[in-house]
Amino acid sequence: MIDVNELVLHTEYNPPHIVLWAERNGSVIHVNDWKPLFFAWHESSFYGTFLQTDSAQRIYLMPDEAWELFLSYPAHYFQDDNLGPDASEMAGKVRHAQRAIMQGTLRPDFSAWKAGQYGWLLDDEPITIPWINAALNEVMKYSEEKPDFASRYFLERNSAGLERAYSTLTEERWLQKIGWSEDPAPFQLQFVLEEPEEEQDKEWSLNLYLLEKGEGMRLAYSGNATLLPEEWREHREKITEEIQLIKELIPWMKKGDGLKDKLSEKEAYDFLSVRSEQLRHLGIDSVLPSWWHTVKQYQPKVKARIKATSQAAGAPVSFVGINALMQFDWRMSLGGADLSEEEFRSLMSNSQSPLVRIQGDWYQVDQEWMKRVRQLMKEVDKNGLQLKEALEQHLLSQGADKDDESELPYAVEWDESLSGVIGQLTETSEIPVLAAAEKLNGELREYQKMGSSWMYFLRRFGLGGCLADDMGLGKTVQTIDYLLKVKSDGHLSSAALLICPTSVIGNWQKELEHFAPDLKVALHYSGTRKKGPEFAEMVRKYDVIITSYTTAQLDEPELLPYEFSAIILDEAQNIKNSYTKQSRSIRRLRGQHKIALTGTPVENRLLELWAIFDFLNPGYLGSEISFQRRFVQPVERGNDQEKLIQLRRLVQPFLLRRTKKDPAVQLNLPEKQEINEYCPLSSEQASLYERTVQETFEQIEKAVGMKRRGLLLAMIGKLKQICDHPALYGKEIRPGKLEERSVKFAKMAELVEQILEKEEKCLIFTQFIYMGEAIKHYLEKKHGKPVLFLHGSLPKKKRDEMIEKFQEGDEESIFVLSLKAGGTGLNLTEANHVIHYDRWWNPAVENQATDRAHRIGQNKFVTVHKMITLGTLEEKIDQMLESKKELSEKVIQSENWITELSTEELKDILTLRNEWVEA
Repeated sequence: MIDVNELVLHTEYNPPHIVLWAERNGSVIHVNDWKPLFFAWHESSFYGTFLQTDSAQRIYLMPDEAWELFLSYPAHYFQDDNLGPDASEMAGKVRHAQRAIMQGTLRPDFSAWKAGQYGWLLDDEPITIPWINAALNEVMKYSEEKPDFASRYFLERNSAGLERAYSTLTEERWLQKIGWSEDPAPFQLQFVLEEPEEEQDKEWSLNLYLLEKGEGMRLAYSGNATLLPEEWREHREKITEEIQLIKELIPWMKKGDGLKDKLSEKEAYDFLSVRSEQLRHLGIDSVLPSWWHTVKQYQPKVKARIKATSQAAGAPVSFVGINALMQFDWRMSLGGADLSEEEFRSLMSNSQSPLVRIQGDWYQVDQEWMKRVRQLMKEVDKNGLQLKEALEQHLLSQGADKDDESELPYAVEWDESLSGVIGQLTETSEIPVLAAAEKLNGELREYQKMGSSWMYFLRRFGLGGCLADDMGLGKTVQTIDYLLKVKSDGHLSSAALLICPTSVIGNWQKELEHFAPDLKVALHYSGTRKKGPEFAEMVRKYDVIITSYTTAQLDEPELLPYEFSAIILDEAQNIKNSYTKQSRSIRRLRGQHKIALTGTPVENRLLELWAIFDFLNPGYLGSEISFQRRFVQPVERGNDQEKLIQLRRLVQPFLLRRTKKDPAVQLNLPEKQEINEYCPLSSEQASLYERTVQETFEQIEKAVGMKRRGLLLAMIGKLKQICDHPALYGKEIRPGKLEERSVKFAKMAELVEQILEKEEKCLIFTQFIYMGEAIKHYLEKKHGKPVLFLHGSLPKKKRDEMIEKFQEGDEESIFVLSLKAGGTGLNLTEANHVIHYDRWWNPAVENQATDRAHRIGQNKFVTVHKMITLGTLEEKIDQMLESKKELSEKVIQSENWITELSTEELKDILTLRNEWVEA
């Protein structure tokens, strides 16, 4: 460390900072060489640890920090020649001002105060150096040794009346008011506020007294100075000045030459809540009713007591949908007092002040709150109270903090007949579990009985539900059992419409045929599907009509006139994008009851959850725009956990979610092992990768907004293809020796060979049709065995044949699947190996694909191979997903989030690490 005697400290005022730097032999030296010496006693910067510096080796201090610096180090530590002329002058001014404080010769500047500033007089002269004034203000405000007058001097200037009142004072009276000098008068003014004696009386009394200092004698002042004690009369001008001051502060207190002594409710509240405190700052005391400080503790509560619709004794309660109108009475409680609806309405209409008197006790009610409740009551009286509104209030109040109550306009109270139903709705475990339907051809596990009973329970009240069990837990059989229960009760008055992806239509046909042979099932699909009167006959004649999402959209005019006994969406994430024609068409269809089946109600964004709920219970989560404002933006942009908790409370009654790890499920599935298969890039891949990144970044530097996002998404797609295989990137017709140009491809081929040697079966998932075709042809040629490839372009019949061959045949051991077409709805338990050839970067989607094999019916150990190219964006994204797994599960992300990163962050993710390129 440099010797302190070699240093010279320099300073400069650069508003609002004091800038410091040190020199040795005329050259500026690094801050780390002198900072420990000069700041060894500087407590506020933690002895030099927290300081703002710049590249020119200068330190920036606020004026009060510089004040502390010049006063903190011992006088003997630095010699005069350690301080440059500017620093020496600053140190001298600080020490001179500090001595003035200690000697009492520093005083507030009245002229500066009147000009709306805080200033100081030193030796009766105004301090004109801005940084000294700024430092003194901070020192006087916050120092532990600040003088008594400082609190009044630095009074917040947030009251025009208080400012105006002070401006009328002479400098002498002002110094007395702020406590700088002593007031020679032997008395001070005091107000006593008294409440009306009778409850119906609205007039308050405000009496003025003169209170003797020290002795405590109190004299009522009526405005006649001749009645004052002889020794007080010489100070009667003080009374006149104080009354004038009060009139300036509180204009409504003027009454001729004097002050009002009778106040209205509104004036009394103003005096209690605001004016008494302002008068205290002027040195005028107020005696208030004893209950005033406790009345603030009461929080009024409005309740809507909801009653069951008039019905026969013993008849079951029925809501008939989320928009059903409820019967209710208004109630309000204040402290220990309960008001009837009549008393409550009378209070709401007559109260002109936040202070109300009920049954002899005083309560304070916020006027904004009163206005809000008045408006609420007006709207509800006009439009009625819907179940969705009452349920929302009830759910959001569960476990809410007191702070949350300000957001809830009222609380909900259910009568005895309804409270049990609401308890069951909000606590699924309270719903009675029914036995499997008598005509179900099969056994149900206990959790499956619960799922079927839950759907049947919701139907009773016309409420839609989302069964969001993990893939492989048997959503299909639970739904079939539900349909059999509905039919046995005679409620299948028209067909139930089942909408599913084309790839699983055959699966539903076979499952219905197996588990419910008594249900009459029709297929509405392909160019030969029924229309017009023939379709109408089918709706009347059959119990279940199966169709695809595409067909349902195309045939919306055909389907819309009918109210189906139920509408069931399998893989309901197909309507997640609310703005698509398919989603809008299906949400418009009419059904007595609606059910959504999905393992992933949220794949990428919370708005997908809104789309599913808009189908199930229209209007429950509000409009799309209000949902975005209320939940999507706070959660997805601000990571607002409280909003996420509120959303969970709202959807919980209508969303049943069980995972394979749930103790109640007890699947006894074999274990699943996930292995990351790391592969370097070939030199050919590395060259393509680096060139693509470089070319795109040259364009990105000049692009903004949607153009920038488009360039990034295009680049990401190209990089994924390069990581898979150069032939995929180049769309080569005759790619040649595939395994020699991509280590990932060679590793996949090696894994498949090991799997076949053990006489086991595997699924291979890829996003790219070209890649799937290449894998299929390569493996068929190498092993001399047929390889199946399922993708979106195949007709239903061909898909069904493939699934049957794989599940029941011995010849087909390898099944290549397009992730979108084969990632959901299929039962492929013959496979005990799953290879994700390329990554989707969405854990939920990948897990869905894995669950084609790891599901009920699987009795072998399942191994999941995730192929990752080292040194590339695949490895980086995998690391990020693993480190943020909890967040991904809350709001699962897609690759679109990458486009929001900064250019530097993108470079960190996308730049190739060449140490992993194959030599």
